[in-house]
Amino acid sequence: MTDRQPGLEMAEGQPHAFVAPDERRAYTRVAVNLSARCLMPDGGEYEGRVRDISASGCFIELDAFCTRPETRERIIAYIDRLGRFEGDVVRSTQDGFALELSMTPAKRDRFAATLEKFAQGDAAALEEIRRHRRVEIEDKPTQLKLASGQTAHCRIIDMSLSGASVETHLRPVLGAFVELGRMQAKVVRYHENGFAVEFSEVGTTPKAVLRHFDPIQ
Repeated sequence: MTDRQPGLEMAEGQPHAFVAPDERRAYTRVAVNLSARCLMPDGGEYEGRVRDISASGCFIELDAFCTRPETRERIIAYIDRLGRFEGDVVRSTQDGFALELSMTPAKRDRFAATLEKFAQGDAAALEEIRRHRRVEIEDKPTQLKLASGQTAHCRIIDMSLSGASVETHLRPVLGAFVELGRMQAKVVRYHENGFAVEFSEVGTTPKAVLRHFDPIQ
C-alpha cells in the first residue's frame, strides 16, 4: 500500500515546498486504529483516532463537537503506542484533519522502515517507534523555576529520557522554558494536575536524568 493523498508531504526543511510525486509514493501508508490526544494552538486538547499513517503524515478523526484546526496550524499529537508527533495541518474535513509530520530525515527513514515491517505482518513493529517510553516515579519531589524567577516545589508524576509530567499549581504558558531541578525544559501541554515538559537535552539513562532532580528536604 502506498501513500495516495497528493499534497500531504512536503520537503524536509521547506515548509511550503511539496515533495515530488516519486518521493511521495515511496512512503507506505498503513491503516491503524489508534487513539490520539491532539493539542491545538490555542491550548485546547481533543481526543481523536488515527485511521492511517505513513512516514510523511497521518489522518486523525475527531468527534463532531470538536473544533477543526485550520490549514497550516501547528498540532502536537500524542498517539497511543507511538508517542509524540508534531506537524502542520494540510487538510481539514468534517471527519477530522490530515497532518504532515515533522521529522528529521534520519527519523523519517527509520519510521518508514518500521511501518513497512508492520504492513508486512510484523505486529510488534509499532512498539519500535515510540522513542522513549515513560516510567512512573514513586514520589519524586523537586524544585520548579519559571523564567520569571518564581519557584515552587513540585512532584514528578512520570518521566522518560526526553520529558516528564509534573504535578504543580503553576501554569506557565505553553512553549515557556522552565528549570525542573537542574534540567532545562519546555512546557508542551497541560493536564489536570499540572503540565508536561520536554527536556532541552535527552538523557542517556533514567538514572542519569533522575540525578538532575534535587529532592526537597
